[in-house]
Amino acid sequence: MIHDAGVTLSGMIRPQHITPVTAAVDGNVDAFLANVGDEVFAGQVLARIGATGLESDREAAARAVEYGEQRVSKAEAAVVSSRQEASRADADLQRTRSLLDRASQTYARQRTLNAAGATPRLTYEKAEQDYQAAQQEFEIMDKAARAAAENVRAAMADLAAAKELLASKSREAENAQSAVESAEVRAPVDGLVVERKGEVGKPAPEAGGALFQIATDIYALEVALDPEPAVLQRMRPGDPALVMILDLQTGGLPGTVKEIKGTQAIVEFTSTMPAIRPGMRADVRLRP
Repeated sequence: MIHDAGVTLSGMIRPQHITPVTAAVDGNVDAFLANVGDEVFAGQVLARIGATGLESDREAAARAVEYGEQRVSKAEAAVVSSRQEASRADADLQRTRSLLDRASQTYARQRTLNAAGATPRLTYEKAEQDYQAAQQEFEIMDKAARAAAENVRAAMADLAAAKELLASKSREAENAQSAVESAEVRAPVDGLVVERKGEVGKPAPEAGGALFQIATDIYALEVALDPEPAVLQRMRPGDPALVMILDLQTGGLPGTVKEIKGTQAIVEFTSTMPAIRPGMRADVRLRP
């Protein structure tokens, strides 16, 4: 305890609970999107690191995905169309096969009758001509059906290639998106930005680790004091103190010596006023 009439020291108010925010990637700081004194929420983008080229990569990847989707759509339409054409060609082939079968049977019967002299020559020749015509039409339809089936296989192969390309471009887009997100420094918690390091255009690592310091509880505050050695020797954790905010007309807030760290004494107190913010100066009266 301090046994004299009390000592008054000055110091800067700072938060008791701080969350550091670092950059996940190396690179120059492209932009700061939050300043000291800003209230931020978890997930909010605070800065971008080397993201200029990454944004271009992401846009290019997105365009490639769009092209891939259009190609898949066209390939799917081509498959549907080729299947419909193959179905029609197969129906025509079945029809001409039936006609050929009937013409073949008629021709065979007329040929037998003609050999026996039991049918007119013209009737036999008509049956022969009908059979040859049916055979020619069948061959044409058979080739058409085979070509249609090949078109279906080609359309299916093109669709598979289009889907594979789309999958590849989608993975590239996801990687580009992840790269952009990695280059975005986001707030991990809700709170108040109490410190920011670094400069736009300069490497983020030059900021010395954490780019931002976020206070998660602006009502749990403390003041770091640098008392004279004689005063410091008499201070003990738990000693009472009175924290007076110079910029506010208040009677002072009760505080307690939290700890002694080297040549500093840390006094903690609980704020009851939103106007009391980290960075403000305060007088701390150490009570006897």
